[in-house]
Amino acid sequence: MASVSIADRTINVPFHGASLCVVNHDGEPYTAMKPIIEGMGMDWASQFTKLKNRFSASIVKITMQLPGDDQRREVTCLALRKLAGWLHTISPNKVNADIREKVIQYQEECDDVLYEYWTRGEAKNPRAVRKSTTEERTPLRDAVNMLVSKKHLMYPEAYALVHQRFQVTSFEQLTPEQIEPAIEYVHSIILEGELLGRQEQQISLPLSYPMAYFEQYRHIVKPEELSAHWRYKPTHLRPDGDNPNPLGRLLLQLKELGYEIDAAMFQLMSMQHHLEETRRKIESIERAVRH
Repeated sequence: MASVSIADRTINVPFHGASLCVVNHDGEPYTAMKPIIEGMGMDWASQFTKLKNRFSASIVKITMQLPGDDQRREVTCLALRKLAGWLHTISPNKVNADIREKVIQYQEECDDVLYEYWTRGEAKNPRAVRKSTTEERTPLRDAVNMLVSKKHLMYPEAYALVHQRFQVTSFEQLTPEQIEPAIEYVHSIILEGELLGRQEQQISLPLSYPMAYFEQYRHIVKPEELSAHWRYKPTHLRPDGDNPNPLGRLLLQLKELGYEIDAAMFQLMSMQHHLEETRRKIESIERAVRH
């Protein structure tokens, strides 16, 4: 892990009551990790060990002055492009209940906020704008129901039209001011035939999980395990934040796009639960045999 002194471009980002720091190093943005880890309520020492073991090629020590500090110190920083990967190694179920919600908030927003500050000079706080309520969205859902019935669409396709028009990923993100225009837009599709045939307009969903997805887990999954599904170790299927879980992430993305995925998620979680229970029973038997 390299150690450098820097007085280059630095940005302090207010986030959940803390100040995060992004700094330019060799033309690439890096972020100071200790404020993030401690802001999540986690132990710095154990997470620092994880950083060294799993992200050694992407961390560097930079001498700089952190927000709120009165002097320059050597600070461990992680390449911003790797922050999302590190965040997803944290399992909210493994942290104390009193900080679980904060961990989830960091996972959902932290990497996006830092990236927007670095590339755009600002980041919009989604909590600063009041979102519409379920009651306010009811007329819009009624309009979508009519659209589905009249145009013989699937609900995800109908939702995707509104999402694309208003640049959101779910109806819950619409502001009260956007509800009426959204209803008018849906009605215009129904009444004026604005909707093109399915051959003329393809609604592309931002979903992609090629085998290259596993490259970020090289420290866990060996290449030969990916040559055939029966070579994939059962331990990788455990519901653990450190293990790959492309199916779970895919289902969450589909849910955000408006798909009803409760049954699929229920079955996945059931399989993971029973797999974990079976593993524990086998380990118990093995311990009994050894003794």
